[in-house]
Amino acid sequence: MRVFTYRRIVPLVAGLLVVLAACGGSDKNSGSSGGTKEFTVGFTSLGMSSAPFLAALDQLRGQGYDIKTPELAESELVTEGVAKNRFAFGSGANNEVMTADSKGANLKVLVDRVSNEWTIYARKDITQCADLNGKRLAIHSEGAVSTAMVKNYIDTKCPGTKPNYVVISGSPNRLAALLADRIDASPLELTDAVTLEAKASDRYALLTSFSKDLPQLHPTSIYVNGDFAKKNPDTVKAVVKALVEQNRKIAGNPAYLKEIAQKYVPKAVDASTLDSAAQKYVELKLFDVNGGLNQTDLDYTAKFFGPSGTKAVENDMAVSQFADLTYLTQVINELGQQ
Repeated sequence: MRVFTYRRIVPLVAGLLVVLAACGGSDKNSGSSGGTKEFTVGFTSLGMSSAPFLAALDQLRGQGYDIKTPELAESELVTEGVAKNRFAFGSGANNEVMTADSKGANLKVLVDRVSNEWTIYARKDITQCADLNGKRLAIHSEGAVSTAMVKNYIDTKCPGTKPNYVVISGSPNRLAALLADRIDASPLELTDAVTLEAKASDRYALLTSFSKDLPQLHPTSIYVNGDFAKKNPDTVKAVVKALVEQNRKIAGNPAYLKEIAQKYVPKAVDASTLDSAAQKYVELKLFDVNGGLNQTDLDYTAKFFGPSGTKAVENDMAVSQFADLTYLTQVINELGQQ
C-alpha cells in the first residue's frame, strides 16, 4: 500500500506515550468517593463529532477535574495508550477496542461518541462500487473503523474490486485531498461531506451512505481502561453523564453545536458550511440523548466486525467482553429517559 501524507493533524512526536505513561490511571485525587479528578483522554482526528465530548470534558474541568486531551495521529495509538493505562479514556474506533480485548486487553466501551455518520464520496465518473477498481481510495489507516466499512462495502457489493488504497489520516485531510484532486474517493464524516457538497458537487457525488446502509452499526465510542474504571467508578460515571448532558443540549439546537464546534475544533470545520453541517447533525440526531448504546446494537456491531463479518476482529466477541453499559444505565436512570 502506498502511503500518501496529507495531514493537518500535528504528527505524533517521538516519546509521547512514554511522557504520558503516568497520566491515564493516576489516583492522585481519588478517595472514598470512588473517583480521581485527574486523568487523560486520548483522541485522534478531531472533528465536529468530537466537539460534544470535548465540551463535556470542559464541563468537568469546571467541576474541579484536571483532564489532559492529547491528539494522536492514528486510532490504533489511542487504543494502545488506553490498553496500557497511559490514558484512562479513549475516543475512537470500536473495532480497535474489540481487537485489543481479544488479545488480552481490558477496555470497555461506555457511550457513543456519535452515531454512524460515514459516507463514501467519489468522482462523478465513479457511479458504482466496481468503478473503484484501480482508483485512488483514501482511508484513515488500516485499522480504522471507516476502513472496515469501506472494505465491507467492496466485499459485499463488488467482490474482487481492487482500489489503490492511499492512507490520509483524518476526514478533514481527506476532504482537502479531494478538493485538491489528489484522490478519487474517500470515506468522509458528515461535516466534511457537507463541505464537499457545497464546494465541489460538480466533481464529486455520494457513492454510498453507511449511516443508511448500516444503521445498527456503532463505529465509534468513548471507552475506558477497565482497571481504571474499577478503581474510579464515580469518575467514569461523571464522564458519561457529562457527555449525555451535552448531547441533550445539542438536541434541537444546531446553534449550540455550532458554538462548541467553533470553540473546540475550529480548525476542523469549514466556516462557510458550519451552519449547514450543524443543522444536519441535529436533524439526523447523531448525538443521542440517551447515549446511543444498547445490547442489541452492540451485538450487531460485534458480529459486523467479527469473523463472520468484516473479519476486522479475529474472534467472536460477547458484548460483555468489550462494553460495560452499567454507567450509562445509571446516568439515564438518574437523568431520565428521553
